[in-house]
Amino acid sequence: MTLEEIEFELEMAGLSREQQNKLLNAVRREGFDAKALDKKLQLMGFEPIFTLFEDDEEEESSK
Repeated sequence: MTLEEIEFELEMAGLSREQQNKLLNAVRREGFDAKALDKKLQLMGFEPIFTLFEDDEEEESSK
């Protein structure tokens, strides 16, 4: 997932610009980890959204 795609999903989830920047900086430092990012979202009071994409990618890989 690209940073632009992540940013779009965070915006659609309703995060403020400051919250988006915080998570995007974490992705830049640590790389994209759907589970870790969703955990951070939950700690901020938002529903997890990235593990859904990870599940879709795993299904496509197994075909």
